[in-house]
Amino acid sequence: MRLSLLAGSGALVPAAVAAAQQAGHKIQVLSLTPRDDLTGVKVVTADVANPLGILWSLKVFRTTHIVMAGAISLSDKTREALAKFAAGDGEKGKSIGARSTGDASLSHLAMSLEKMTGAKVIGVQDIAPELLAPKGRIAGPEVDPDDLEAIAFALSAAKEIGRLDLGQAVVATGRRLIAAEDIGGTDQLLRRVGELRAAKLTGDGSSAVILAKAAKPEQPEFADLPAIGPDTIRNAAAAGITIIAIEAGRTLLIQREALVAAADAAGISVIGHTVNNG
Repeated sequence: MRLSLLAGSGALVPAAVAAAQQAGHKIQVLSLTPRDDLTGVKVVTADVANPLGILWSLKVFRTTHIVMAGAISLSDKTREALAKFAAGDGEKGKSIGARSTGDASLSHLAMSLEKMTGAKVIGVQDIAPELLAPKGRIAGPEVDPDDLEAIAFALSAAKEIGRLDLGQAVVATGRRLIAAEDIGGTDQLLRRVGELRAAKLTGDGSSAVILAKAAKPEQPEFADLPAIGPDTIRNAAAAGITIIAIEAGRTLLIQREALVAAADAAGISVIGHTVNNG
C-alpha cells in the first residue's frame, strides 16, 4: 500500500502514521496544518484551498490509498471552493460553489481525489482498528443503571445535531439538553458548559451531566469520525461532566492509555454505547 495521509492537527495523526509504519506501508503525509511531531516519514506541506496541488502530490507519490486524519478549520470561502472543485467546472459546480457548505466539504474533496487518482479513500480505523471504541465501560466508574436512559437520550440528540451537519456532540443532564456542538468544536462546547455551570445554571442537580458524541447520520466512515482523547477528559472534568457517552464502533479513542488514566483520576465514566437511530 502506498498511503497518503491528509493530516490536520491533533494526536490522531501520529497515531495513524505509527500504525501505517508498523504495517509496512509506504507513506507520505500531506500536512494541512503546521506540525513538527512527525519523524521518519515524508511530509509535504499542503493547502486544502489548493486541491490541484494536493492532486499533484498524490499522483507523484503514486498513491494507492488516501487517509484523512486530524482537525481542520475551514473558512466559508474555502468550503465554497472545495464544493466547486468536487462538483466540477460545469454549471452544477458553479451552483454549489455559490454557497458555503457544511463539513461534507472534505468528504466531497476526498471522493473527487479518489476519482481523479484511482486511489482508494479509507478511514483511519482501516489501518488502526484498535482505535475504535468498544461497547461497554471504557474508563472510570461503572455507570449507574439509572443513567442508561439519559445516555441513550443524549446520544440520540447528538445524532439529530449531526443530521443538521452542525456538530457531533451535545451535553445533557437527565432528559434536558444544555448545549450542542457547533463550528467551534467539542472544546468550545465544554468551555460554554463550564461557564453555564459557573453561573449556577446547570450541574447542581442529582442527574449526571453527560457529554455524548456520535457520528453524523449517513456520514462516510473515512472522514471525521468523532474522537476523544485525554484532552477531552481534562476539558470535560473542568466543565463538570460526569459521564462521556460515545457511539461504539464509530468513535476513535486517541492515546487510549492516557485517556483511561485521566478518566480514572477525574472519576469520569466513559462508555461506548450503540445508537439505534443512526
